[in-house]
Amino acid sequence: MRKKKLREVESLSAKHFSRYGEFLVSFELSKHGWNVYSPMYDEYIDLLIHKHVCKVCGRTWNLTPALVCKKCGKDFSKTQKNRIIAKKICADCGHEMIGNKTRCEKCKSINLLNQPTCDKCKGEVEMVSHVCECGRKEYMTKFRSVQVKSSRIEHKDGKSKNTYAVDMKPRDLIKDKSHFYIWCLIDHNDKPHFLVMSVEDFKKTMGDSLKGISFFKDQDRQHFSAKDFGKWGKFLNKFDKLE
Repeated sequence: MRKKKLREVESLSAKHFSRYGEFLVSFELSKHGWNVYSPMYDEYIDLLIHKHVCKVCGRTWNLTPALVCKKCGKDFSKTQKNRIIAKKICADCGHEMIGNKTRCEKCKSINLLNQPTCDKCKGEVEMVSHVCECGRKEYMTKFRSVQVKSSRIEHKDGKSKNTYAVDMKPRDLIKDKSHFYIWCLIDHNDKPHFLVMSVEDFKKTMGDSLKGISFFKDQDRQHFSAKDFGKWGKFLNKFDKLE
């Protein structure tokens, strides 16, 4: 059977390529611990992201409670929940039973207490909040908004120009310290490269050209090398800027 050839990125329409770039950025952000969401409508913000981190050391924070035995410390949180013993204790006579009981086998009372029990030491399993590796118990939530710009390598007369191009306009300059740009650049091998910058980073790099007539008229187009990304190369993979 002939193997079906995958559709090349180069053949995607402009609309589909734009969405493709947003997906790639979303996946990359998730690698850096961000939760990613898409707005319901377009207001020059393509993605909303957030994460919970330790207030002190900045490590990613786990908000989901852990299931841990009080006695031996065994953690049932990830793969061993089915090993937790379903113990019932009669509140009237203290008789202990295993399984889905609704009435005491000894005194027939229906006043039963649930006690999730460890299969290792028979201690009680409880839910506990996570503590950071640094020992702190306080966390904070970070929110960011992201505008994604995607580009493929430019061609002229069927030949590669070895350049990328990104359109930026005055309306993109959202005045918010929590707003960032991520440019997703796809090379000849369909490999993505990410340039991450704040609005202020963009303004400083543009310099005086930000006041140019072309930019004011929405006709400015940034062309730069596909090899080293020109003056924008300093933002390559700078996901730490989002922190």
